[in-house]
Order: sequence, then C-alpha cells, then structure tokens
Amino acid sequence: MEAKKRNKPLKIAGSLWKKYSFVLVFILILVVYAITISSNGNTFNWGHISGILSSQNTVIVGTMALGMGFVIITGQIDLSVGSALVLCSGVTVVVFNITNNIFLTILAALGSGLILGSINGVLVAYAKMPPFIVTLGTMLIYRSLALSQVRAISPDITGSSSSQFALLSDNSSYNFLRMVFGTGSLKIGAFSIPYVTFLFVAMVIIFVYISKNTKYGKSVYATGSNEKATHLVGIKVQRVKFSVFALTGLLVGVASLIQVCKIGNITPASSAQAYEMYAIAAVVLGGINMMGGRGNVVGILFGALSYTTINFIIVSIPSLSADIQNTFQGLVLLLVILVQTAGPAIKEKFTGRRKVVTQL
Repeated sequence: MEAKKRNKPLKIAGSLWKKYSFVLVFILILVVYAITISSNGNTFNWGHISGILSSQNTVIVGTMALGMGFVIITGQIDLSVGSALVLCSGVTVVVFNITNNIFLTILAALGSGLILGSINGVLVAYAKMPPFIVTLGTMLIYRSLALSQVRAISPDITGSSSSQFALLSDNSSYNFLRMVFGTGSLKIGAFSIPYVTFLFVAMVIIFVYISKNTKYGKSVYATGSNEKATHLVGIKVQRVKFSVFALTGLLVGVASLIQVCKIGNITPASSAQAYEMYAIAAVVLGGINMMGGRGNVVGILFGALSYTTINFIIVSIPSLSADIQNTFQGLVLLLVILVQTAGPAIKEKFTGRRKVVTQL
C-alpha cells in the first residue's frame, strides 16, 4: 500500500510528461535562453519573447510544420517544402507586381502551393512511389524552376535583379500587404504582438480541432498507426495520403505569402535553405512520433517556439562560431529523437522486470 502511495507522484509526473512534454521542453529551453541573455549583461524582457513569436523560424517554418506534422503522422515525409516555398514565393511576387491586386496575390500563393503539394500527393498516393524519393526529386525541381525563372523573367516583373524576386514598393497595395502579412503588429499596452503570430496561432487551433474532432483527423492517425487495418475498415488510405501532401502545399503557400511580405523578397539560390529540416525538427520537438500514428498537433506550436529559441541561444553565445551552429541544432534534433525511440523501450523493459519481480 505504501509503495503504491510512493509511486503515485511518479505516475502523475510520468503522465504529465507523456501528454505535455513539448510544453515542459519549451519552458526549459526558454529558461536557458533567459540565463544566456543575462550572462551577456542584458535583461531578459518582452522584446525577447516578441522576437521568438515573430521569428521566421516560428511563423514561416511553423506554418509549414503544421502540414509536415500531418504528413509524418501518416508515416511519410516531405523534403520539398523549402524549395516549394521558394517557387511559391516567386509566383506570389510576380502576380503582385503584375496585378497590384491583393486578392489575386493571396490566391496565387495558396494556389501554387496547393498545386505543388498535390504533385507530391499524386506521385506518392496513386503512383505509389516512396515519399522520400518523390519529395527529394521535387525538392530539386522546384528550386531549379524558381532559379531559372528569376533569370528569365524581366526585372520589371521580378522587381529586382536577375537573382531575386522582390515586391515592387511603388505598388499601392505594398504597404497594406506588408503590414498585415509581414511587419505589422498589434500593440496592447506595453506589449506588441505581430499580426502574423495571431495568424499562426489561429492555424494551430484549426489544425488541432481537425486532428482531434473530425473523421478526417482520425483517419490521418489511423493511416499512420496501421495502414492495412485502416484500409480494411473502409477508409480510403490513398486519398488520405494524397490529402496530407496537398494540405502541406497549401500551408507552404501561406508561408510563402508571409515570407515575401515579411522580408520583401526571395532569393532562389539561397533562401529557405534547410527549411524542410527545420520543419521536421519543429514537428519532432513538438512530440510527433516519426514512426507515425502518434502525437499531439498542438505540440508543433511549442516545437516551433522551441527550435526558434534554440537558434536564439546559439546566436547569443559570442564565442560560438557561425560555422558550428548547425552542429548544435543537429545534436538537439538527434537527442529528441533518441528520447522518442529509446524512452518507450526503456520503460517497457523496466515495467516488464517489475512485473516479473511482483509475480515472484
């Protein structure tokens, strides 16, 4: 009886960790960031929090990570999101510079993203090609297309030299577009929260609802958990697989709109490099299992915040060379995956031994 009472706090702690580990991990990383800032002689304040909320890694990568989360839950992967972002951004800029129409610009961003994601979905779901190979191929194709077109299209349309797509600032809609989807923020007293942060949080809420309260969300988890059993109960697995790639493409379109409005331009040769890895990292830090079928979509929000904060910690260490920064990012990612894979095995081994002892 006493042993059960002693074990109760451990069981509660274990249950909380299992359900909300992504929140606890973010808090821990944020504390480390605060300590790092203080050690440099600065005061940790709301400006640092606002920087995390409005960062590219949080909003742009986080938006793509929502789609990536659904892809990974189904047991697949998408390596093309960074390149797709570049190509969608180029289309968005060109349409805006030609039409000076906000509605058509938004439609171009979402439509181009949906098309690129659907190409992946068709090849994976209906042609039954491996998602790793498909998205590796389209990763090369999408960036190459953007790079070739920025050199082929007139600078009067691309808005810049032969190496960039840039929004024309003399457009009458330029300031409005950049304010709403880029640099604008809502001031609440002494606090300032970017509009794009509200947009990102709204998307998180929508996708959490879809994952938890809709038949579609349950079919996504079921497909990743046991594809054969899911097919046998009447769920169209191929359609689900196609849909998560199309959905990811749509979110890449949203991210491309934020990218061009926040930065003002996109450089096909160098922009969004490794964004697919950052999106996967945000998903993993958010507690989504890489094997598929498990994970809480709300964790992606905290995963994006955590990964951004890790970047800020690395940048805030003066003695750390920029050449070695990706090493620390990679180590954090490997550590999180190790906890995901080794944790359950250790727990099973421990509980199995305890059961044997109890039986004896």
